[in-house]
Amino acid sequence: MNLKNNRGQFVVEAVLLMVLSLGLLSLGLRTLRDGNVLGSFISGPWERVAGMIESGSWEAPDAAAKKHPNQVGRSLSLDPK
Repeated sequence: MNLKNNRGQFVVEAVLLMVLSLGLLSLGLRTLRDGNVLGSFISGPWERVAGMIESGSWEAPDAAAKKHPNQVGRSLSLDPK
């Protein structure tokens, strides 16, 4: 057996790297799909953004609505009795 013959080594290494890459890609995609990772990336921060959009405060929409200026009791300059 001639140990200095490397003609097929590149092909074997390329095939092994492709199999490893496809396996890791498959595992990663399955993890993302089953764990609903993308959904948590979007829905988690969206709670605070929704509060800022609706009421101008970086909190959940329910807590931010209580801090909106329209919710503050106003004193009238003239008494409408």
